Amino acid sequence: MGGWNIWFALINFAILAFFLYKFGRKIVVNMIEGNRQKISRELDEAKAAGENARHITQTLEDMDAQSRSQCQEILDQARERSRRSIERSAEESRTLAESRLKEAEHDMTSLKQQTLTELRDQSAGRLLQETGELLKSDRYEAERRAMPQRFMDQLEQMLELTDSDRAKLRWGENLSATLSCPQEPDQALVQRLEKLLEEKTGGKFSLKIEVKPQLIGGLCFKLEDTVYDGSLEYMLRRVEEELEEDDSPKEEITVYFQKRFAEASTTPGCFQTGIVESLADGICRIAGLSDVMAGEMVRFEGGLQGMVMDIEKNRVSAVLLGNYENIHEGAQVRRTGKVMEVPVGEGLIGRVVDGLGRPVDGRGPLQTTETRPVESPAPGIIARKPVSVPLHTGIKAIDALVPIGRGQRELIIGDRKTGKTAIAVDTIINQKGKDVICIYVAIGQKESTVAGIAAKLRELGAMDYSIIVSAKASDPAPMLYIAPYTGAAMGEYLMYKGRHVLIVYDDLSHHAVAYRELSLLLHRPPGREAYPGDVFYLHSRLLERAACLNDENGGGSMTALPIVETQAGDISAYIPTNVISITDGQIFLEESLFNSGVRPAINAGLSVSRVGGDAQPKAMKQFASRLRMDLAQYRELESFSQFGSDLDKATRDALNRGRKLTELLKQKRFDPRTVAQEVVAIFAANEGFMDDLDTKLVPEFESRLTAYAYENAPELCSAIDGGKKLDKEQIDQLRRTIEKFKEDFRA
Repeated sequence: MGGWNIWFALINFAILAFFLYKFGRKIVVNMIEGNRQKISRELDEAKAAGENARHITQTLEDMDAQSRSQCQEILDQARERSRRSIERSAEESRTLAESRLKEAEHDMTSLKQQTLTELRDQSAGRLLQETGELLKSDRYEAERRAMPQRFMDQLEQMLELTDSDRAKLRWGENLSATLSCPQEPDQALVQRLEKLLEEKTGGKFSLKIEVKPQLIGGLCFKLEDTVYDGSLEYMLRRVEEELEEDDSPKEEITVYFQKRFAEASTTPGCFQTGIVESLADGICRIAGLSDVMAGEMVRFEGGLQGMVMDIEKNRVSAVLLGNYENIHEGAQVRRTGKVMEVPVGEGLIGRVVDGLGRPVDGRGPLQTTETRPVESPAPGIIARKPVSVPLHTGIKAIDALVPIGRGQRELIIGDRKTGKTAIAVDTIINQKGKDVICIYVAIGQKESTVAGIAAKLRELGAMDYSIIVSAKASDPAPMLYIAPYTGAAMGEYLMYKGRHVLIVYDDLSHHAVAYRELSLLLHRPPGREAYPGDVFYLHSRLLERAACLNDENGGGSMTALPIVETQAGDISAYIPTNVISITDGQIFLEESLFNSGVRPAINAGLSVSRVGGDAQPKAMKQFASRLRMDLAQYRELESFSQFGSDLDKATRDALNRGRKLTELLKQKRFDPRTVAQEVVAIFAANEGFMDDLDTKLVPEFESRLTAYAYENAPELCSAIDGGKKLDKEQIDQLRRTIEKFKEDFRA
């Protein structure tokens, strides 16, 4: 029994061992195979990882080499830009330093001259007073006694009847004559004078004798309105006037005075006089001055000047050019024999003067001796040539849409506070280095406004080639009336010297109002809107003086930018329509565009240049022709799109292009652009490079693109700035340049 149990246990153990071997071996084999496969996979993955590591290492090495190359290229470009920037900065600094040095030297010279002038005036005043007292003394008794006889000898040679005197004689009237003496005259001398008058008038005269001790010596004879003054008082007064007019005496004051007095004492003065009848609101009515000319300058006591505006049978009316508080009824007025003249010449450049050309900037007297009449005929047709040379304003919207040429008259028109003056001032600033003399005529502007413009021009170096004529709002109407003609005379002088001039009239609305005021005070009949009938002639004879002269007449030019203010955008009012019909085009600034942030607020539909592409650089003419059409189409579609939302793709594309163009043409003040900058930006917009941009990114895209073009295609930009037309190869180069830039811009 025990043995069977042992055998039974052994058999069970053997069976268990067999099954353990059979199934355990399989499990172990499976485990070993799984581990082997796992190890194999791990080895494969490690091998792949190693291969990837080698690829990554190679890629990193390649990227490192490329980065080093790009860094070196960027560094080289940065060095080149830095070099160019340093050169530009150095050039600008040198130019600014030269300008400041020139200005400082001018200020020192002016201050010195002003001080010398003040000292000279004080010395001259004392010297004249002492001379007058000396001439009254017994020391010069013999000379005073000899003067009447010498005066009569000279009078016999000088006395001539004027046209008005002859007219009175034909009408059967007697001529009135007056002889003024410092003391009772000798009867023989009186008889000699009566005999002379008998010969000249045929006995139709009446002679009156007056004793005036203030004459000191000599005689003063008056026939109707004509005065022959040979008195010592007149000689002293004449020397005093010459001293006032001569700003820079070359000799010591005593020597200068003796020389002037010797010249003044040689011959009597001959001039026509009148008497002030009435005076009100800057208009003076004068009795006498029978032979005065229209537009002639007359001189009042104290040196005040006036200009004859109306001539009647027995009196004339003159406008007073200055403060007339010291003028009273009965005061004497003297003819000058000259029409109204103002100083002209290179010496006015950099100065601020009033409506009569007198300096008001505190920088001393003007360094010029030449004068020119304020009114002169405009150049004839034969003397002119077609306008063909561009006058680059630096404003994209103007240079592309309404180009201006040298010798053109382009009106700037719009409501108040729409940026009219800003366009004119930016145009002046952009003429730096272009050999153009700029004249800014401020008519009725606030003094602070003119001072601000002058300061800005001086800050930017533009006063080195500019003149400012300022007739302030506080000035009387005659000064506002004469100011634009003064500026035109200064510009004409330079034009006939072969120079190129840009003149801005800011603005002619105030000029017309001032003329209306004068005309109503002169009792001229009012017409439409109370303006006189000749108000069109007022502006036409001013603006016609702008011209482009042919080579036979020097080849100079004068470009006019008149400014006119409208009320509520009404360009059909009297003065706007007048000036529009005189000029060669207009830039219309719209208030709604201005208020919506479009600066400059140019209405492309109402703005036009009648010179057109003839006054555009060739590259600009190539690419800007479709700009006006695209903008006009955009304005029209924009107004219609407000009433519907379901727009076709073509309309959406046109609206998108128009928004980009509108944003592109916006421009800040005092930020003029070169021709190449304008052309590159407009070309990029026309070719659709801005269509997929956000509208807000357009200004950044433009500024970076133009800088990129100058750095990477300088020859192309130089050709555009030089006024050349681009050929197909250059256009392709420009397109590739923009494409490459846009790739970098997106990145």
